[in-house]
Amino acid sequence: MVDIERAIIRHSVKDVIRILENEPVKGDMVHEITVVQVMNRVSIAHLSIERSLKFLITKAGGTLEETHNLKRLYGELCQHDATSARFLDKVFEAAVRHYRYNPNAANMTHLKTLERYLEVAGSAQAFQDIRYWELNQSLNEILLRRLYLALHIELLHGLSEILLTPNRPIETVADRVERAVENAMWPTSDLAYSPGTPKEQSIHSYMEWRQRFSTWREALANAVQKGFNIGDNLMADVVSNAYRSLLEVADPAVRYFASTLDVLPKQPRDVIPCVEWLGPESQRNGSVSTPAGTDLGLIERGQDGLWYITPLREGLVTVSAKASSQTDARCYLATLLTRPARVTVEGEDRFLRIVGEEHKFFQRNYDEIDWLSERTDDNKTWTHKVTFWDKDHGIEVNERVRVEVRLGGRKGTVHILEGTVTEVVEHEVSLSGDDLLDIERKNHDIHPLPNDVHPPCRTTGD
Repeated sequence: MVDIERAIIRHSVKDVIRILENEPVKGDMVHEITVVQVMNRVSIAHLSIERSLKFLITKAGGTLEETHNLKRLYGELCQHDATSARFLDKVFEAAVRHYRYNPNAANMTHLKTLERYLEVAGSAQAFQDIRYWELNQSLNEILLRRLYLALHIELLHGLSEILLTPNRPIETVADRVERAVENAMWPTSDLAYSPGTPKEQSIHSYMEWRQRFSTWREALANAVQKGFNIGDNLMADVVSNAYRSLLEVADPAVRYFASTLDVLPKQPRDVIPCVEWLGPESQRNGSVSTPAGTDLGLIERGQDGLWYITPLREGLVTVSAKASSQTDARCYLATLLTRPARVTVEGEDRFLRIVGEEHKFFQRNYDEIDWLSERTDDNKTWTHKVTFWDKDHGIEVNERVRVEVRLGGRKGTVHILEGTVTEVVEHEVSLSGDDLLDIERKNHDIHPLPNDVHPPCRTTGD
């Protein structure tokens, strides 16, 4: 027989989950606007969790208490419905693992247990602070660094599972994400085939490949790391389409899993740029630059411990990569926006590092153009500016210089600038001359030997 009261409460929980999934928090340059979104959503989630706990407590013989204190309600649930309380513990622990939260880190020790989390983020006072945050708008509140909307959402999923059928096997975030990945990687209609056709062999190969892994998640992670080079075109298309679809699903836990599969591998340590830490939190947000002070980009440590990288370059500036450590994040920016170059000064070769995007290592001075003139001089000698990694390049005015830099990071095409130095301003050198593209000559390596590399900036941590 259907328990109408239980069905209504579960529908209420699922409705709140849909609201939170369909209106995810969107980061804003004005941090307060982002916080407002988080507070509104946590407030809704808090009330839904509260209603569900009260329902389960009263169904188990407890009394209805008018309180917003989730820790207190959780204690009542432990007393009256220990099975449901233990499952919520399991849901919470699984969510902390899924989102890579470190309960031993600063401001995260309350993630060690559900009871402790609710004491900090689910108390009656926390609820009032969340509801009325806009009235004081303080970004220094410790509560801001201890609220985790993702964990509130997972508690709602756990309560939904309990309310569905109390005695059936119930799942945590790991089970839910695994099911979503399986559904995406096994699109039934796309995998239909006729016996004896080439597609049949492709499908069998796909199944054999999948069986090498213990889970669908593990298989997808392997495919992403290999750039989907896992077999024939059908296999690659099925898995790459699944990956793209998972990045767009409504469930934030599934989206998060998919988004972490492209974390950068350990980066080369040829050069390590400098970092200036910004903001009140230690080593959370940093501005990365060369030893000479040329900005390369921003790095930010997420709550999951990953480092999110925003290069400073032309066009729409967005996070372009994620790294496991802040040193990998910094080295990625050095690899992306700097390049070793062979610099010949008055016939003497040296290896130096130059800074810039690949298409503009040698920046022309367009101020030299007479924009009012209708005549274009195709034989004009341009002045180009080259930005070096540091100030110790040893180049002086009036010297004849040739700069060669490999394009695409591999042997093949070389961009060459040759001319006379007209100005030197610390790490920026202006040359009057010509630039051209050429084929790299054999035994003429652009990359420096180890002894030619400039020493890195001092780093901390990893």
